[in-house]
Amino acid sequence: MLVQRARPRKPSESSALPSPSALLCALGGQHVQGPVSRWARELTELHRQRREQARDLAELERRRAELVDRIDTWATLQLPSAAPGVRLHDVSLGVMIDRMAAVAEEAFHLLMNDDPGGERMHAAWTRLAELEISYTDLVRAVGDGRRRLPPKRVGPLPAPGTE
Repeated sequence: MLVQRARPRKPSESSALPSPSALLCALGGQHVQGPVSRWARELTELHRQRREQARDLAELERRRAELVDRIDTWATLQLPSAAPGVRLHDVSLGVMIDRMAAVAEEAFHLLMNDDPGGERMHAAWTRLAELEISYTDLVRAVGDGRRRLPPKRVGPLPAPGTE
């Protein structure tokens, strides 16, 4: 059986996924070039606001969903199309980056406010490392045409910390 690969689009600075290290820098609050990095930084900030304030949660969740949808729309428009039959990833790019943002916010918060050798610290940084590895694998698989992303999330966003 002959499988035709989709033709990749030429990446530009604004159409390339951030590298895993650039994404982690953005999640840590640094200004990194590119729209996905900017939206990832904004998601982390929303998760910080969610942790710090109990009011206006509906507005924070609305903004969070908007950013996830922007990432998903960007991915649909900018990333190479996969050939038919290529395995579909279980979550959209926006949901994956939102998960990373929630865990990064917790990890950086604990770094500044908790026992550096404690269990919570270890668990948060381990989870962030696992998500970074998953992101790395996904970027490679999408780039190689071995995996495709859902066009957008389906249903409501999961609450931070749940998966």
